[in-house]
This record gives sequence, structure tokens and C-alpha cells, in this order.
Amino acid sequence: MPMICNDNTNACYSGPYYPNPVFKCCQTSSCGGSNTVINPTRSEEWGFFVGGGVTAGQGQALPITLTASAGTAVSQSDSTTVGLTAGSYQVAYNVTASSTTSPMEFALQLNGSVLPYSTATAAGDSSTKTLSNTVIISVPTNATLQIVNQTAGNASVVRSNLAATKLLT
Repeated sequence: MPMICNDNTNACYSGPYYPNPVFKCCQTSSCGGSNTVINPTRSEEWGFFVGGGVTAGQGQALPITLTASAGTAVSQSDSTTVGLTAGSYQVAYNVTASSTTSPMEFALQLNGSVLPYSTATAAGDSSTKTLSNTVIISVPTNATLQIVNQTAGNASVVRSNLAATKLLT
């Protein structure tokens, strides 16, 4: 196992040492004295959004409000849109809703396009269900992010949450 070090003391150990991030230990001149990140971890830039109490039609973005944040990477662009600066993000969302149309589906859209693997699905049988998903995305330039109703009909949204955290690269 290669030597690694942590971000707190930058000291080398023969095995994993946390807290994250974990770096390859490069304190000698053989690697230029710089560290290489082995695993991405959260930066100190994040935003948490809350919404709900709406009926959303097919293709409609859910209104959400920024309720807590740190840094400038994640911001509120308008009532339905999260602004992201360039970088990599872990985005987690959940929607508590009901619909008579099946399947009931919600997804994340980045700059107007549905993100692959971001769709959360449940049976639309009039009962209230919580749908959730978490994805890691790469944003090459400043972008906008939304939670969108992908159900082929209306969905009654009781609550929605979105957390976006910028990752160290």
C-alpha cells in the first residue's frame, strides 16, 4: 500500500488516515513536494434549498428557496433555479409528492437538460411518497440546476429539498 497523508498534519502513515481528504504523500523532491488527492471530499462551499406546497405540471421546475449556505459556489438564481460555479458537486435531492399518473418521476436538470442517472421514480397511485437521488456532477462553466417534474401529468408536491456541495478536485 502506498504511503498517504492527511490534510491536517501532512504527515505520512503506512495506512489510511482520516479525516479526509487523503493525499499521496509527496514531501520529498521525487514528486515535487506537492500532494495528489486520492479521494475527492467536500469543500467548504455548499447550499441547502427547501420548497413545497405546489402542484407541478409535466416539465415544470419546482420552486425552492436557499435556506442555508457557505461560500459562493452555490447560489439562488431565481425561485426555481440553483446557480453553480465551475467545479464538481455532490447533489442530493428529495421530493415528497403524490400523483395519479404512473410512474411519478422527478429529475435534475443542468442548463435545461436532464442529468443522466438523476431521475427518481415511484408508482403514481395517489399516495404520498418520498423520491430521492444523489449524483456527482461536473460543471465546466457556471451553470443552473433545477428539480423538474418528469411525470406525464401533475404532481402535488408536499416538500422538496436539495443540497449541493462543491467537491475538492
